[in-house]
Amino acid sequence: MAAKISQFLIDRYSVGPSESKVGLVASLQNTIRSVLSDDDYDTFLQGSYRNGTALAEINDVDIVARRKAARSPLSASEWEALFNAIATRLRFSNRIPGVVSLGNKCVKLKTASLNADIVPAVARGEFTEDPLAIWSRRLRSEILNYPRTHYENDVKKQARTSDSYKPTVRLMKRWARQYSDMSEIAPSFYIECAVYGTPDSKFSSYLPLGFLRVGREICSWSRYNVLYSIAGDKDILDSDEWHPDRFETFKARLEPDLKLIEIAIQAATTDDANRLWRLAFGD
Repeated sequence: MAAKISQFLIDRYSVGPSESKVGLVASLQNTIRSVLSDDDYDTFLQGSYRNGTALAEINDVDIVARRKAARSPLSASEWEALFNAIATRLRFSNRIPGVVSLGNKCVKLKTASLNADIVPAVARGEFTEDPLAIWSRRLRSEILNYPRTHYENDVKKQARTSDSYKPTVRLMKRWARQYSDMSEIAPSFYIECAVYGTPDSKFSSYLPLGFLRVGREICSWSRYNVLYSIAGDKDILDSDEWHPDRFETFKARLEPDLKLIEIAIQAATTDDANRLWRLAFGD
C-alpha cells in the first residue's frame, strides 16, 4: 500500500502521555499511597492511564483505594465514613498540594498539574480478585467494579493485535474529541469498549487502515447489538448505559469522517493525504 499520510500526523493523534506526564502520575499515586498508608489501603491505578489508552494531554487519573479492613456489603453510613476518612487524610497532609472534595463515586483531588479521582473500594470476595465493590453516593448503592479484569483483557487484546489495539483506541478517542458534545454522546469508556469489541482481524499495524476497518465494523452494528464491557460483566449498549440513541448519533458522526480517512489512504500525494487525515480529526 503506497500510503501517503505522514507518520508524524499519525503519531500526533495516536500517541499516549509523555514520559514526563507518566512520571507525574506515578509520583502523585505514590504520594497518595503513602498518605493513605499501605497498612490501611491497597491503592492502584485504574482507567485509561493504567490501561495504556490515555491521550497525550489527559490530566485526569483514576486511583482505587481499597480499604483492607472492610468487606462488602457496607451500609450507607459505613460508605460515607470511608469517603470522609480518605478525604480527611488527603486534606490534612502537607504532601498533598491540592483541593479535596467528595464526588459521586470518588474523592476528588485537584492539583495544579493533575486531577485525581480516588475511588473508595472494598473487596467483594477474595482480596486479590475482581470484583471490587464501590459506592454511588447519588444512587446510595454498591456497584461491582472489575478494574483488574479490564486491564488484563486489554493486555491480551494488545498482544493479539500486534500492539495495534491501544493506539487505535487512542485514535478513536482523539477523533471523538473534536466534537464538543461527544463526552456526553460517547464517553471514553464506551468508545474503548466498542473498539475492544471489534474482531482482532480488523486491526492493522498501519493505524489509519486499522482505524478505518474498526470504525466501519462499529458502524455496521445496530442499536440492538449486544456490546459487552471490556471486563465482560455487562452489556453497555443499553438505555441505562450507552443509550442506543446516542450510539446511533456516534455512528452518524463517525461515518463521514471514515470516508475522509478512506480517501486519505488512497490519496496520490502526501499533501492531499495529510489534509484529509487532519480534516477527519477536526484539524
